[in-house]
Amino acid sequence: MEVITNPDSFLRKRLEKRFWEAFTVVIVAAVISSLASYVVAPIILENMRERISEVGGLTEEQIEAMLNMTYFGMLLSPFIATLVFWLIISAILYVLSALFGGEGSFGNLTKLVAYSYIPVIILSPISIYLSYETAQQIFYGLKSSLLPNAILGIATTLWQAVYWTFAVKNARNLDLRNSAIVAGIVFIAYILLTMSSLVFSSLSGTL
Repeated sequence: MEVITNPDSFLRKRLEKRFWEAFTVVIVAAVISSLASYVVAPIILENMRERISEVGGLTEEQIEAMLNMTYFGMLLSPFIATLVFWLIISAILYVLSALFGGEGSFGNLTKLVAYSYIPVIILSPISIYLSYETAQQIFYGLKSSLLPNAILGIATTLWQAVYWTFAVKNARNLDLRNSAIVAGIVFIAYILLTMSSLVFSSLSGTL
């Protein structure tokens, strides 16, 4: 349980581990992201089919081809996005920590940041459930709210930020204070993006 109770010690020990272990964590998180899309895909695709049929102008074969492309895109995009986001977060943390005098390889930082997806994996059942409920509400024309999803997203990212802090501390040889500042900057940026999304949703009537 050290991975949860003492992430500092856990990540320090992971520095000596092979890269594949960390990469496996990200792959599992990526698969779970695709699984979430797989769960909601039938609802979304059925909604799309109804809308396309109402508009008309397409044959059944064309509709099927469009829906199949959308389906595979829904499954593949979250998987790729998880991997890309992992690298982007690692790069941002690397640059920010350099401003505070951090020293250490990008590879080691990327390896430790991979373990920040452990909270994503742990909380995935709740995330998938909320996504499914939201999709159902939209399909049946009910007033849907993105607020629960946003709250869970913030909580998950806050937990991830704890791992980012100790990833920077151990991989970039910074003290805890500066490591927390670096991770905090990334977390605040996420909060601002989430709040912007909520405001947009509220204005569009989906919140």
